[in-house]
Amino acid sequence: MKNQATDSKTEKKSTKEKIFDVSLDLFSQKGFDGVSVREIAREVGIRESSIYNHYRNKEAILDAIIDYFMFELQQSGPPEEEGDLLMDQGPEVFFEVGARIFIEQVNTPKMEKIWRLVSIEMYHNEKIRNFYKKELLEEPINFWEAIFTKMIEKGFIKPFNPRTLAYEYFSFAIYLFFEYFVLKYDEDFDSFMDLALDKMNNHAEFLLKAIKV
Repeated sequence: MKNQATDSKTEKKSTKEKIFDVSLDLFSQKGFDGVSVREIAREVGIRESSIYNHYRNKEAILDAIIDYFMFELQQSGPPEEEGDLLMDQGPEVFFEVGARIFIEQVNTPKMEKIWRLVSIEMYHNEKIRNFYKKELLEEPINFWEAIFTKMIEKGFIKPFNPRTLAYEYFSFAIYLFFEYFVLKYDEDFDSFMDLALDKMNNHAEFLLKAIKV
């Protein structure tokens, strides 16, 4: 699989970091249930019992991966003040920046593996399914509903139902998620990201033509 190149700083990683990285590699390839603690320990090069010096169990490793994922997503967006300034430049600028932020959220080897892990596990892992529903569907829809409400208040777009507009805009991002992480995962990742950014910008342009004042 791609993005498996060895980090030049691997030798400087702590054992806990190595366990995290190896677990993520294996989970994203085989799924959570398809990987044992023994296999993780073997790939790290430590005894199985040593895993428990750093993580309570395999579930705790998955929790750490999800915590990392959420932290990275939360850090990727612009501060609220900067977002307001972008919006004041017009909806085109705001959507262009928003699309770039979305792509940057997945455009690292570690984040790509986590997105893949989520796509595998949400079908049968209740914790991941609830996480996906709340953090990757409901919260973004609420965010975009608030954005469209602001755009209506500023007179940038027609007074359509902002919740409906949020679904319309964000559903395309969900389509891109499934297109790559479910259907085309073994294809060239960088090329896909370039195409995805173009697709998102084209979709935003299409939507704005219909709703702009």
